[in-house]
Amino acid sequence: MGKTTGNRDWTQIYAIYGIEQWQTLVFLLFHAFFFSLLSLLFLIYFDQICFFLDSFFLSGAARLAAGFTGAVTALSAVCLLFAAANFVYSDVPLQYEMAQRMVSSVGDWSCVKTALDLGCGRGILLNAVATQLKKTGSSGRVVGLDRSKRTTLSTLRTAKLEGN
Repeated sequence: MGKTTGNRDWTQIYAIYGIEQWQTLVFLLFHAFFFSLLSLLFLIYFDQICFFLDSFFLSGAARLAAGFTGAVTALSAVCLLFAAANFVYSDVPLQYEMAQRMVSSVGDWSCVKTALDLGCGRGILLNAVATQLKKTGSSGRVVGLDRSKRTTLSTLRTAKLEGN
């Protein structure tokens, strides 16, 4: 669902809009790396970990606890990598697709004089509305407001890239 939207590939959409919440991606990748490293340490030092856990558990339970913990950390690393890949693959393209659906749900754009987008972010919906207004030949205006100056400048840059 996130790969292609309309006539655009998801890489083209990222080239224009970028990643809005890059901190989430960094968080996921950092923790995926951390859990991968931890699971490798469990694999490399398995016997030493079992020897340490023997003082807390019965002898067979120590191996089970060490193996289970190592398996859970490895599985957590895989899940975090999958979440990071899913975030990159679908975040902005799905927002773009939703914006296209909202724009296509409006029947007559010729009577629209002003469209206001509060909290426009990077301007995905804003640019979709502006493009639709240009297609229909409307003289309407599109106004986007966001509380962040950096985001507003980014929206102006993406509008230029989109041709609006």
